[in-house]
Amino acid sequence: MSAFFAQKTSEEHLASLKSPSRQNPQIQETNFGNSVSCNGYAENGFNQMSQRLHHFIREHIIRGTWQKKERPILLNSWEASYFDISEKKLLKLAKEAKEVGIELFVMDDGWFGERMDDSSSLGDWEANTKKLPGGLKGLSDKIHGLGLQFGIWVEPEMVNVKSKLYVAHPDWTIEIPGQPHSEGRNQRILDLGRREVQDYIIESMSKVFSSADISYVKWDMNRTFSDYYSTALPPERQGEVAHRYVLGLYRCMRKLTERFPEILFEGCAAGGNRFDLGILCYFPQIWGSDDTDALCRAEIEENYSYGYPLSAVSAHVSACPNHQTLRNTPLETRFQVACFGSFGYECNLCDMKKEEKEAMKEQIALYKKWRKVLQQGTFYRGRSFYDGTQSGMGGSVLADEAGNQMEWTCVSEDSTKAVGMLMQKLVVPNMQQQTYYPKGLLPDVRYHFYNRKLKYNIKEFGDLVNTVSPVHIRQDSLTHQVLSKLVKMDGETEDFQAYGDTLMYGGVHVSPAFGGTGYNDKVRHYPDFASRLYFMDGEVKK
Repeated sequence: MSAFFAQKTSEEHLASLKSPSRQNPQIQETNFGNSVSCNGYAENGFNQMSQRLHHFIREHIIRGTWQKKERPILLNSWEASYFDISEKKLLKLAKEAKEVGIELFVMDDGWFGERMDDSSSLGDWEANTKKLPGGLKGLSDKIHGLGLQFGIWVEPEMVNVKSKLYVAHPDWTIEIPGQPHSEGRNQRILDLGRREVQDYIIESMSKVFSSADISYVKWDMNRTFSDYYSTALPPERQGEVAHRYVLGLYRCMRKLTERFPEILFEGCAAGGNRFDLGILCYFPQIWGSDDTDALCRAEIEENYSYGYPLSAVSAHVSACPNHQTLRNTPLETRFQVACFGSFGYECNLCDMKKEEKEAMKEQIALYKKWRKVLQQGTFYRGRSFYDGTQSGMGGSVLADEAGNQMEWTCVSEDSTKAVGMLMQKLVVPNMQQQTYYPKGLLPDVRYHFYNRKLKYNIKEFGDLVNTVSPVHIRQDSLTHQVLSKLVKMDGETEDFQAYGDTLMYGGVHVSPAFGGTGYNDKVRHYPDFASRLYFMDGEVKK
């Protein structure tokens, strides 16, 4: 855990900068000190180890206004429109967001310079007035007028060759002179080891952040390092490039977070490629992955949970088929996986069905009720997709093998409230009974255990609708379509009271899943990639 004290170490390094080098006035000498490590011990396994790491990060790494502040529910415009944005389109999307209860609207890439795709304008941080006639302030004022906070996307560490910045300063990039450059996403990396580059980023971003009422910034970094070389350093010192870059980034972020302490900064590096404790000193949360597929995200978030608190991992509900995998997963599963993180949406609400938006409205209301537990509570892993033989998508679909289920529980600080999730990959025939084992409850406290009752579209049952219909209905017929709008199937109800020790050690035998015949409100609708949230409210004696 050598990154634990990255903030302290980096500041010591920056404070020890000496006079400019005689070899090159653009670079400053740095005292490369010794690395610092921190070791820990947990007597009760990986869950306890993770919880101690979560506590350490929340208390000692994340700082400032957002250290313990609840994160807002956001809608990001990226998967709704990609680069094709305009003030009119964004406002239409924001109005829909407000209707379902979203708190923060984020405009992603495409708002600056001549940015029509990823080939131009990185480095030219001025609003495109063809897309945003009133600039950032004009759009921000209108978003706030709807009752929403406003956020933007930036990628300050990068530059496109097709930009005013690159034309003015081609020597500011990290590339080997005289050699073909290995381009990534049509962009090059600015040399943050150079003081003048740092100053440009600090001042250009300060201008952007102060130009409008901006509450949130998604700070992206969309390519990897390939050619390490700084023209500001002599050949014998090129081994310093990577380290100097990180120290330069820390200086930029320290200056900007000092100037804009109220802004919630979210780090992103083509997803979660730069997720370390050093960066968390400045970014209270990190975008976990550009892979928003719920099944993938369940594994990604579980892996993050070994070291990082849920509040530090951003997770969004996206559209189906998923834009990365083309997989279809239930909206409820997408929500339930995403709510175990800093929660938001990344889909086009303008094109969604009325019933989907109503479901989102209910999801958001539920999340607001349990937000403190989910963002600041104690997290426990139970069964995992990594258990047994069925890691990834392996194993047999004819057998209830280990690795087909995932089980999470998040418990309030006083252990009187808890949220649990049970998720499965694939339906196993004739194995409808499942048990959920909560963790972290108080053994002698009586809990109200319940779920949120859902309703299902009859089309999800295909021609099985004829087992309950008084007249025959042909699947996908007009009659079927009309009835699906008027008639919903009730989901199961879990509602009882039990002591914490009973719930934890005996487990909860949840309602059996559907098995071919006889669907009613005592049966779980539980297809491939389905999940359930369970809630526990403790009755503490006064």
